Amino acid sequence: MLYIPTAAAILCSAGGCTDALDTKPYNALATATMWQSEESVDQGVAGVYAALKDWGAYSSAFAVKNGSTWAFEAWGMTGQLRYSETMINGSINPGTNIFSETWKRVYEGVLRANDAIANIPGSPVADEKKARLLAEAKFLRAFCYLRLNALYGRDGLGVPLYTEPMTIEQCTRAQSAEDEVYAQIIADLTSCIDEPNLPNKDATGRVTKGAAYALRGKAYLFQGAKYKADGTVNVNRDLLTKAVADFDKVGGCGYSLFQGGYKELFLVANESCDEMIFSIPHVAVSGYGTLSQKLCGTRSAYGVSGGNGWGDYYVSPYVVDLFENADGTPFDWESVDPAFAGWSSLSPADRSVFFLRDTLDENGNVITHSGDGAVLHATVRTNVKTLLDAASPAARAKYLPYGNEARIRKAYANRDPRLAASVITPYSTFVGGYSYSGAGNALEVVYRWPVLGGNQTPDKTKNNDLAVDNAAAFTYYHRKFVTEGAGLPFRDESPIDEPLIRYADVLLMWAEALVELGSFDAAAAKINEVRSRASVGMPNVAISDAADGRAKLRNERRREFVNEGINFFDEVRWRTLKETKFKGGAGGQAETVWGATVGSVTYTWPTSNDLYIWTVPRTETEKNPNLKKTPGWSY
Repeated sequence: MLYIPTAAAILCSAGGCTDALDTKPYNALATATMWQSEESVDQGVAGVYAALKDWGAYSSAFAVKNGSTWAFEAWGMTGQLRYSETMINGSINPGTNIFSETWKRVYEGVLRANDAIANIPGSPVADEKKARLLAEAKFLRAFCYLRLNALYGRDGLGVPLYTEPMTIEQCTRAQSAEDEVYAQIIADLTSCIDEPNLPNKDATGRVTKGAAYALRGKAYLFQGAKYKADGTVNVNRDLLTKAVADFDKVGGCGYSLFQGGYKELFLVANESCDEMIFSIPHVAVSGYGTLSQKLCGTRSAYGVSGGNGWGDYYVSPYVVDLFENADGTPFDWESVDPAFAGWSSLSPADRSVFFLRDTLDENGNVITHSGDGAVLHATVRTNVKTLLDAASPAARAKYLPYGNEARIRKAYANRDPRLAASVITPYSTFVGGYSYSGAGNALEVVYRWPVLGGNQTPDKTKNNDLAVDNAAAFTYYHRKFVTEGAGLPFRDESPIDEPLIRYADVLLMWAEALVELGSFDAAAAKINEVRSRASVGMPNVAISDAADGRAKLRNERRREFVNEGINFFDEVRWRTLKETKFKGGAGGQAETVWGATVGSVTYTWPTSNDLYIWTVPRTETEKNPNLKKTPGWSY
């Protein structure tokens, strides 16, 4: 693993960028002396890597250590938020902090890379190492520009190109054409691939030739398949053929699908496995982990320092329902049990009856779920009765005081194994923790509903129920990137690396290129490599035409990458976000597992702004008159 904790202190002032491209001189080592020793060169390059760590937006502000991947999850169709916020409620505008902070932070990475690229050649480092570090910096610059173009560039308009160190006064360029930005990305990655001192594969988290092939293939794919909101696609066969050739090279560099369990893929022990091509490294040291335990976990997700998680990020029920039955057939609620007949026409209150916990045991006595052997709390029994009273008489009659839990578990049994590995589903177990003294104690809990109330602190003397903040809403919670047990030192410092490129992503991007090239059998073969690996074992799919291939490829990506921050970028690139997240613009909502609204979290597609291309921040157009205001946005 590449360990970079000193880089931020060495490279960044506490203020960082106050404006877009407003990067103050590095305050621990001035720019003039940064590259004058091998140690400072190493620190300088580590600082370029460190710039990837904090791109993840949370609400209208940024959370420190929020990460660069899963923080985007809630804006896609596969995730949802506990609270309403500007990106989804229709109030987004060019002055929103999300746009200006993202612009600033990603350009911070560009400028750090430019500084490294300009100064490494004259540094006192051995030629072989110098060449490798230079290739790494070029890869990181390409990664930043690909992210910038994916967010702020579309329909021919790119972003300002800076490829050399700049003063603040010099940062006055207009946007380059979208294709010019891609050309720079391709040039940087080609330089990496052509560098003999860059290794094919590496287990320490550094840039590799395999990563460069994967990223260049991604850039070719983005250019070669341009999707429109009406479902049509502009295809450049030459670029897609180049994408296929690059993806084909990645396996030859030593990368492949992980051969262990799907859930185990996302544990610290497997961060350097053959599937992980490029990741953001994290360690459980104060200041150098992520907030995934806190924001993606629950009150039962434990950290010795800081206590329990919050669970502000949920899993969308839309993606949960996309996980197929184990035999490859689509999941359908009405096929779970005869009691579910007419599911789609039932009201949310009636559907909720099927998710209520058992209150009696097989002998008709009040059930005991408590760690101390006490009977089910009277308040919980009252909560069950209140929910039953809100349903229709026909729905109430279907409640089983003994057997309700077993019946609903059938809905999640014999499904694609990635579901259970990625999501805490109703009445499944989770190994959490309790006690704030010492290292804490592990406690297996069950996700039941209803519970005593929100913000319950897990304790072995209480009901062994999964503890959550928002107890009124029975939603799906994340497993992926949430540490189980009681051994995590810091709640705010999850040590699990965030994968930016893994081999499954390469295979599915490869399949996408093949679909658009009309090579349907070859595309299906790539999808089936992902589906049929030992830890998943899903049946093969066949593709009949382009529309069928797009549908199957897209659903496979939605299932495979839950909580990896990929789906938002996919839906925006495919121009499907309005349909999948916002119900075609007619409105949508964050939902419980059965479709009731989570609080007041509703989705509103902006009437005067276009979420498919992020706006150049208003603050930047005011400071730099050469910047073109983004079409489709009301300034």
